This record gives sequence, structure tokens and C-alpha cells, in this order.
Amino acid sequence: MRTRHVSSIGRARRLRTGALAVAVVAGAGLLVGPAGPGQATEEAISAVRVSIADESAAWKPSSNARVKNLRPHSPAAALQLKARRATGVRSVWMRSPVSTGAAMTASSTVRATARLQTSQPGRRLTFRVQEIVAGRVVASRSTTLKPGSRSWRHVGVTLRTTRSGSHLRLVTEAKRLRGGQHVRATDIRVAVTRPHVGGPACEDIDYSQPDQGVETFREDFDGSSIDRSRWRVRDNTFLNQDKAWITKDAVSVQDGHLDIRGRRLPDGEHKQNKNALYPANVERDYSTGYVDTMDGAGYGNAAADRFGQKYGHFEIRAWVPSEPTMSRGIWPAFWLRADHKAGEIDPMESYGGPTIRSFDPSSSYEWNSWADTAEGSMTGITKRQTHGRADVGADKIWQGWHTYGVNWSPRCLRYLYDGRTVGIVDFDAPGTASYFRESSFDDTFHIRLNMQVGSSYWGWPDAEHTRDDFSYKVDWVRVHQGKDLLADR
Repeated sequence: MRTRHVSSIGRARRLRTGALAVAVVAGAGLLVGPAGPGQATEEAISAVRVSIADESAAWKPSSNARVKNLRPHSPAAALQLKARRATGVRSVWMRSPVSTGAAMTASSTVRATARLQTSQPGRRLTFRVQEIVAGRVVASRSTTLKPGSRSWRHVGVTLRTTRSGSHLRLVTEAKRLRGGQHVRATDIRVAVTRPHVGGPACEDIDYSQPDQGVETFREDFDGSSIDRSRWRVRDNTFLNQDKAWITKDAVSVQDGHLDIRGRRLPDGEHKQNKNALYPANVERDYSTGYVDTMDGAGYGNAAADRFGQKYGHFEIRAWVPSEPTMSRGIWPAFWLRADHKAGEIDPMESYGGPTIRSFDPSSSYEWNSWADTAEGSMTGITKRQTHGRADVGADKIWQGWHTYGVNWSPRCLRYLYDGRTVGIVDFDAPGTASYFRESSFDDTFHIRLNMQVGSSYWGWPDAEHTRDDFSYKVDWVRVHQGKDLLADR
């Protein structure tokens, strides 16, 4: 559905406090500020209070900077972050203490805004809001600007919380600020909207629980070969994004699991794809496997003789081969595709390393949804997509078996790793794309398990950075459907 306007309620009144107040209101937006001590405006009558201390002593600066209050107890109150003169040209930051008071609920919408000013124009300023659980950042969103003058600039950033019981923290950062130069922040305001007024939160909808759902598909891969009546095994074909050739010989069932094997092909067995997207993947020098529950007659006829379902809890237990070394380009995935429409849901896409990027994704993974992966570029509104990086803490996902899943209800998508929530898309939340309730998602979805090798973004595989043989293993697949949804049919 279209985005919904969230308005504040009540009459603004002054609060004399020593903290930046943040309120959580079911169904109502709330602005709180400015940031100076004793200056907080609350635009609600009934709210759950959360506080972030705004005294400079409570804000932690980077070791090469210091922070202090300017003009406290006045409308012009501000926090000043100043680089120490001995630091030369360095990046500096200051972060607030973690909020106290009421904790966030999962899928709450947090909107943080401020006005920033720098004495050194041309340097990048970043304003960030973080979701904190047990002292660890579990979600973060930021916005960056590069002021061309010393004028005050307005910034804003929106974060969707992923956990119940979490708290908030704010961060301001300046890149390459000279010693003695400063950044100031004022009018810091935080609006928190609690989701699902009058109904269960996304976190509370779990069709895999016996009281909420029933099992509709189960695959344990216990035989000696894959069941072709349930799974289609692709053969002698390719995908556009990678360097692998898909073959049925790369798929096997052994020791109670599905094995999708990738390997480097000998020189005489390379394939050519003259219709490839990039010059780098015309030559296919790896083989890989791909299975799905699509109908034997192909796309558009799907779920006629194999499995497809609209809504439900989809989950696998898998071992991914995406180590941080010798795994460049290795790209296993678990995803769902609409049987007759254009929608797509990706509970897990894992990437190996080292990549050509500046960060290592091997111990995290992406979740995604798409209105249509065949449309245009990723920019603008043509390709409507939601995505996130799954926070897995200290886990090394490539060192053992883990579960990856999504709970898809008429209200939201909730992505799960080892049973815990790592991402939420609330269909009713402001800013959520409308396509979840349009034709591209009004369909049954089938299951896909495959492994690509290489991409233009993460890097192409080669002998120096990618091993010759690797396997994506799937122990089981489970699908449940909500009892309330079955009753409606």
C-alpha cells in the first residue's frame, strides 16, 4: 500500500530536563529537541519516555577530539566537536550514550534529524542513528553531506529497528578535519513510531510455531539422489551475473544433505556465453548447480506439479562456503520467486572473500526483496527493492550449519538467522515501497537453491583468490503456513 502519513498528537509543551527526550508513541510521530540541556519539546500527551543524555560529559568523542556544550539552557544550545590541534588532518566523531528508559519494539521506525555546522567547509559530515542490544550495534543507518559553506545544514536519517528490547545511540562524524577545526550539532530531534496499532507486531507473527501454523513442505534430503518430482535440476545453462556454467552433475544428495558443488573447469572444458552482460564473464571457467521447485513446464506454469505458496515461514539449514580467503566470487543463495508474476524474496545471499570492496562480507549475508529483478538498473524507482545486511554478531557463518529463513505474512517480512530476527520490512510503515501489496507479490512463490561464481560488484574468481573446489550444503528445507491464512481459503 502507499506510504501512510504519521502525524503528532497533543499540544507542544516545554520540558525542563537534563536529557534529550525520545518518546515512543503507538501510531503517532513525535519530535523531540533541541539538544541543549534543559531544552526539549514534546509533542505528545501520552508517551513512553526514552532518554539520551545531552551533557557533553556523557557524549564520547574520538581520542583525537573533544566535545563540549555551547550556550546551554538557551534556544541556541549546541554540542561542539573539535579536533585537537596536535592531530593534523584526521577523522573525528562523537557519539551519544545509549538511550535509557523504555526499550524499542521490533519494526519501530526511528527518524533522527539535526542541524550541523562546520568551520571547515568541503569536509564530509555524517549523522548516524544506531540500534543497540547488549552494547552491540545490530542496525545502523546514516546520511552524509559535504557542506560548501559554514552555514547550518539540516540532516535526517530513518532506521527501522530489528529487535525487541533494543535502545538507540546517535553519532556525528567529520572526515579529515584539521586540528582546531570544529563541527557543531543542534536541534537534535528523534521521532519513534511503534508499529502495528491494533494488531500483532511482526516479531510476534511466526507461522513455524504450532499455535500459529502448520507444515506444508518438508525436505530432508535423506535419499541417495534428489527427488525429481519435487525439485527441478537445471542443466547445460547459465545465469547473466556470474562466470559459472550450470550442470546437473554439480548437484548430488549424500550423507543426508543436498550438495551443490562448484569447481574450476579444466582449460579444455570452458564454455562460451556470447550474450554475457560483461566481457569478464563471456568465458565460463567454473561449473555449479541450481535446483528449484518450479513446474516442469517452466516459468509461468510453476507450482502446478511442484511446490509454491503465498505467505508462510520458509527456512533452510545450510553450510555456506563463503570463507574470507580463497573464496572470491563464491555466491550461494536461498531465494523465492513468484510463480507467474515478477516478485522475489531472498532470505539469504552469502558472498565469499577477499572481495574487491573495502569490507569483508564473508561472515554476514544479504537479505533482499524485489518487485522485478528483470527491470532496469538498481537506481531510481524502476527497480523497486528492499535489502539489508544480516547482523550475525561474532558468528562465522562459513564454519558450521546455520538456519536462514523468512516469515512472510500479509503485514510484513521478517528475516531470521538461527531463529533470531535480523531484518524486518513492515508493509504499513512510512517509506516502505508499495509493491508488496501490488501484483508482483500477489502470487504463489517457489523455492530456489543455487550457487553463482563471481560478480562485477564483489569481484570475479581467479586462481589466486578462489579455490578450485567448494560446496554449498543444505541439510533440510521447511515451509509452514499460517492457520489463519489456511482458514481463509
